[in-house]
Amino acid sequence: MKKMLLFGFVFLFSGILSVPVKAEVTCYTAAEVKIPDFWLDHFYYAQCTDWEGTGSKLFAENPDYIDFNGGSTVEFPVRVSQDGEYVVTLSYGIGYADATGATMTINVNGEFATQLTLYKLTADPPATIDFSVELYADYDNVIQLKQVKDWPIILGIQLSSNISGTISVDENSFTIVPSSGAISIENLSGENQIDIYTINGKIINSEKVTSNSFNYKLNEGLYIVKVNGEARKVVVK
Repeated sequence: MKKMLLFGFVFLFSGILSVPVKAEVTCYTAAEVKIPDFWLDHFYYAQCTDWEGTGSKLFAENPDYIDFNGGSTVEFPVRVSQDGEYVVTLSYGIGYADATGATMTINVNGEFATQLTLYKLTADPPATIDFSVELYADYDNVIQLKQVKDWPIILGIQLSSNISGTISVDENSFTIVPSSGAISIENLSGENQIDIYTINGKIINSEKVTSNSFNYKLNEGLYIVKVNGEARKVVVK
């Protein structure tokens, strides 16, 4: 009888030890998360995103993590005070991955940024991996993680400070000046082909100009402007 009780206690104790340790997930108010640079000082849990609305699900074995359904996404809206390149540290686990690893794509503001390959962990999660993203000031940037192969699980991200300084829009002869509801292209000379696209690649306007400046009205958003084939991203507020 004593042996049975002892065996039962050991079984129960080992079962307790096998329960995954859960993080204290803190989600913030809608006003807080829209403060520029808020995510430079706070960990952004995937559980605090609209994971359900983007087709993902809670990971059954540890609901601190978000698990992908096939091809689903997890999206992190982020606002910053300076244009530039930032480092994102992704904290993740593995629901399942074969020897070639689980893969996901990273899209930023609707554009492909990079693809990550994540392998089975040799220690308890979370593991971390860094990647860089280009973000824009006073804009609702969205860092999207999309499942491609196998089943990574996502705890969240930590944003690190601007590593490249302000993105220049006048590195060559012409200058693009965004304003409220419009853009102005200055310092043009001769004949120039100007093309304006949405961030998803849909063309909005295409024309040749011979004046020294060009103005075009646009709604608030992120656009790609090409002058003689040279492309730059522009945020219109």
